[in-house]
Amino acid sequence: MRINLVTPFAEKDAVKALGARWDAVKKCWYIVDVADLSPFTRWIPNLDAAMDGSGGNSLLTKPKFNLPAAVNVPVKSDAGVADCGCDVLPWEDSEHTAKV
Repeated sequence: MRINLVTPFAEKDAVKALGARWDAVKKCWYIVDVADLSPFTRWIPNLDAAMDGSGGNSLLTKPKFNLPAAVNVPVKSDAGVADCGCDVLPWEDSEHTAKV
């Protein structure tokens, strides 16, 4: 049975090392007939359907993540600029990034 994986780009090498395959048409990683799903559980969107074996198209739907509400905490970007989510230009200080 084929199971599509929801894999961030940064983790593609990890799933590939575990034996997942890339589907260039659907642009997703997948596994086929894997006896032990435990190494892949973090990337399986609907683990219950995958374990059941009768998941059908439910495995192809996007997963629903329970994420916490957004918090305005300054985050350093790769360019070293703090991004707090405020509507200010990068070179201007916001209420979250202003130097005291």
